[in-house]
Formats: sequence, structure tokens, C-alpha cells
Amino acid sequence: MGPKRPYADRAEAGAVLASTLNGLKGMRCVVAALPRGGVPVAVPLARELDAPLTLSFARKLTLDRAPELAVGAVDEDGHVMMDAATLSELGASLDEVVEARARAAREIARQQLKFPVPPLERFLPDATVVLVDDGPATGLTLRLAIAHARRHGALEVAVAVPCSSVLAANRLRREANRFICPWVDPDFLAVGKHYEDFHQMSDAEVLEHLARMQKLAG
Repeated sequence: MGPKRPYADRAEAGAVLASTLNGLKGMRCVVAALPRGGVPVAVPLARELDAPLTLSFARKLTLDRAPELAVGAVDEDGHVMMDAATLSELGASLDEVVEARARAAREIARQQLKFPVPPLERFLPDATVVLVDDGPATGLTLRLAIAHARRHGALEVAVAVPCSSVLAANRLRREANRFICPWVDPDFLAVGKHYEDFHQMSDAEVLEHLARMQKLAG
């Protein structure tokens, strides 16, 4: 059953989500957040599970003329997953798709340089990967992140998110070993509607969360 009001912010969403992890306790886990919005959500989960926190670099692909609508996703290995129905609906050209992929790949490369965390594969194959984001609308990016974790030898892959559309929840339940979400919203319109504060996080905020976790781990 979901909350009766939007989460105050991503930190509160993470605290609520961390209280639902009983099935993962005692397992050897690594928490992998999708930057940037997944990071503050993931911090309370890593603490609750006493697990290392790293990042899973996967990004949605969007067209310049529809920046909020995911037409696909790309991961740090260059693997791509496309949404053929959305591409067809938008009448996307090959040039637009190529540019969207190149733009997302550039941002992944920039984030990998900016955010100094051990790569996810360093913790594998002897761990369950807990993928965390602030809330999927289509689930495309998390589905690609699941495939990436499996390719690199994850024992199991769990997806933990504070809110989700029904569409994304159904897809992620099929593809992950575990799907943990306290608020699957049948009236889902946008992720931001589930938060009072849903500002676009800066690099500095991400670095602050990562540094705090490193200090606690040390």
C-alpha cells in the first residue's frame, strides 16, 4: 500500500524504501544507484543492508523535440534497448536516434569521470545487485541495468524503487529476481508527482552523498 501523500524528497523516499528490505537482509548485496536521482534514494538502503554503494550507469534516450519521453536506453557498455512503439509514434528518424544515443553515451562517460566509485563488476559475481532509482515511468533504463548486472555475473538482481507506474512494475517484476516498491500507482503521470521536492540533482549533491557513504564505510 502506497503512502497517502507524496514523499517529501528523495531522502525520505529512500528511508521508506529501506524499511521494506527484509527479504534482502543477511544476503551479500551491492547497492547500485542510477545517477543522479537514484543516489539519495540508495543511501538509506546501503546503510540498512550494510552494503557497498556504487553506481549503475544507464541513461534513457530522448529526442530533442520530446525531452521527457524515453525512446530507449543505453548502458555503460554501449548496449542499447529501444522502444519501437514510441519511436514509431514520434516518427523518429535514424539521425535523431543516432544523436540521442551519442548524447546519452557522452553523459555516461562524463559521469564515470565525475563520480569516482568502484565499478559495479568489481563486486561481482558473488553478490546480489540491488538497483535503485527514484521511480520508473517506462522501466526501460532499469531493464537495461538489470541486463548489465546479469551480464557481469550478479547472483540475483533486485530492483528497489519508491514509486512506479503499473507498466514499469509489470515489466520489472518479469525481468528482476525481486521487485520492491511500496507505491505502484495506477494513476501514475510522472515521477515528480510523487515528491514534494523533485529538483534536478547537481553533480555536487551526488558527490556529497557518495563522500558521506565512503566516510561511513571507512
